[in-house]
Amino acid sequence: MSEDHNLIKEIEEEVKQDEYKNLWNKYKIYIFISVIFILFTVGSLNFFKYKKEQLAEKQSELFFQATQFIEDEEYSKAKEILKEINKSKNNGYSELSFLYLIDLVEKKKINLDFDDLEVNKNSIFYGLIILQKFNNEINSNIENINNLNEIKDLAKPSSDWSYLANELLSSYYIKKNDFEKAIQSLSFIIDSEDSSEYIKERAKTLVEMIKKNK
Repeated sequence: MSEDHNLIKEIEEEVKQDEYKNLWNKYKIYIFISVIFILFTVGSLNFFKYKKEQLAEKQSELFFQATQFIEDEEYSKAKEILKEINKSKNNGYSELSFLYLIDLVEKKKINLDFDDLEVNKNSIFYGLIILQKFNNEINSNIENINNLNEIKDLAKPSSDWSYLANELLSSYYIKKNDFEKAIQSLSFIIDSEDSSEYIKERAKTLVEMIKKNK
């Protein structure tokens, strides 16, 4: 019985080995493809991570160069570098370069068409960038402002930029001689429970000036 039992075991082992071989021969190509795919995916992710880190490092170096040119009052060189950074669409540096360019325009250090610049609508800086651009246009190109509805959206209570947006809207309406709307924008700031005393006092002063000169 023991010999028979051993023979049965040997046969079972051979059958199992044959099954393994058949399975391996049948599926080895799929296994190879799967392994190659996994290696390629991991490699690609590491490559893109490396390229992204390289890009961020490059933008950091360029931004430092631009700030150095600003410090040295070489504004045209700073402008070109900041425009290059902005075009890269690298989150953070792209938006920061936009803000620096607006600041240089407001200080009359450079001339620039803001429509040539890139703005990422998903950026946390988006509202601030649009309002800074609006502020510049109020002072330099008020008749060609074409995004007033967007500014009004930023002035809504739910917006993080509502106080700044309403203050800028009041400036816009004052320049357009629409004093009632200017007072409405300022009243939003005055009546808000969350606005600081400094902002409220400034808004109250503007309302008093408007009423005196109406």
